[in-house]
Amino acid sequence: MIVSTHHDIGGIGKPVRRAFADVGVAMLLAFAAGALYRATLLHRIYGNDGAMLADWTALPGGGYPQYHNVLYQPAAKLLELLLPRGLITAPDDPLWIAKSLGVVCAAIGVAFSYGCCRRLGIRAWPSVAGSAVLAVTPTIWFFAAAIEVHMQHFAVVSIGAFVTLSVPWRRAVLATVLTAPLFVVFALSHQSALTLGPAWLLLAQLARRRQGVAALRIAPLFFVGCAWFASLVLGHLLVQWCRDRGFAFGAGDLAHTVSQWRRPFCAQVIVDAVLLPLGVFVPIGLVAIVSRAVPGLLRGLAAVMMLPLISSIVWWGVTERGGYLTGSSFVLAALVAAWIAALRPRVAVPLALGLILLQGTFACWQLRAFDAEGFDLEVRVARITEQLGPNRIVLSCNDNAPKLDIWLPDAREENLLKRLSPGADLDAWCAIVQPMIATVVAQGRVVFDVSFDLRSDLPTIAREAMDRLQTYLRETFVVTVLEDPSWPLWIVEPRR
Repeated sequence: MIVSTHHDIGGIGKPVRRAFADVGVAMLLAFAAGALYRATLLHRIYGNDGAMLADWTALPGGGYPQYHNVLYQPAAKLLELLLPRGLITAPDDPLWIAKSLGVVCAAIGVAFSYGCCRRLGIRAWPSVAGSAVLAVTPTIWFFAAAIEVHMQHFAVVSIGAFVTLSVPWRRAVLATVLTAPLFVVFALSHQSALTLGPAWLLLAQLARRRQGVAALRIAPLFFVGCAWFASLVLGHLLVQWCRDRGFAFGAGDLAHTVSQWRRPFCAQVIVDAVLLPLGVFVPIGLVAIVSRAVPGLLRGLAAVMMLPLISSIVWWGVTERGGYLTGSSFVLAALVAAWIAALRPRVAVPLALGLILLQGTFACWQLRAFDAEGFDLEVRVARITEQLGPNRIVLSCNDNAPKLDIWLPDAREENLLKRLSPGADLDAWCAIVQPMIATVVAQGRVVFDVSFDLRSDLPTIAREAMDRLQTYLRETFVVTVLEDPSWPLWIVEPRR
């Protein structure tokens, strides 16, 4: 009896020790990735969402309820409660929450990507290699260093995949119940959650195989899919409710966004949306996905998970530096890790190190090149502060910079672009904006940030509105132009 007990304890102890070792490795990966992202935080904003998210996390009042990715603000509030202020940014950085959230979520996503590799049965060191290549992938590194929502979605999906691979699929009903809430969170995190459904059914089959259970047949698999789809619909309804649209189904806003920003296809989209953001994952992933050394279900999972995303992005034409691919990118780490694991060690080890070095160098070059273009937020604050008049008012039409109020609480920035809704009547807009400007300028000189002139992606209505506004200012007031490659300013003063 004693011998038998000792045998049982030893049998249980080995998996437990392995699990603890995996937790330790995952934490080391998270800390290493987080330290890298912390050291390379961007000095500028990427896109208009970054400016909005910075405003919402740094200024009282929060964001406006029309935003699609409603999980971002609760996640930011939670991070503010849990994270020491000076851990990732300087203690006096007013954008610390938004910057820290990208770093933390990216590090979590890398750690759980490693966990997914291990749950798929890939050995430890190839799993580390695949996760490390993912950590320094251009799109992951870029959005970890930027202010955006993509790393939150990356973390949520990676955690969800790990949970799905871990729940007891020997009891399919219980496993389905335990995983269904994931789709609610996916929907709250990003509107691309719908694309995860088919791939998740394959992920469940992989999980069952790993647990020594036969694959689900068509009928029970259909019911699993229905349960998950119902959860996704519930998540969408919660998004609508959070956006003040009521607890009712509706896709009008999303359809409007897609139609408004869709661009004609050109080959450069493939380069900007796939090849540059994914780097070495493109050639190595293609090799792995046709390699018989990689399990067929994993190859199928990678194809079903990535191809719909890539196809939709190429069709839409909004490249987003590969940001829309990041949510499902844990599967790329698993695909490459499984391929590396099938190679001989004397080939696999130097190959893995070479991939990490090549991917990291390529990603770092892209990141530094973006920052080197200018538009440093601190430089903007310094230039405007130098020119502020006694009334401390700044006018702007730039949605690529957070409001000056964040750095100068006694100043007020009025972003006129926020008053311009899609399809607005420009005459009505001018009738509102021009008297307001006249009242403000009558109180003294006003700084007008005209850096929107440097943008090439403004919607047509915004460009027309800005042209009319500039014509009005030149005709009505004294305008002094202060040129700058990043932050050109106008000083607007009343005529004497």
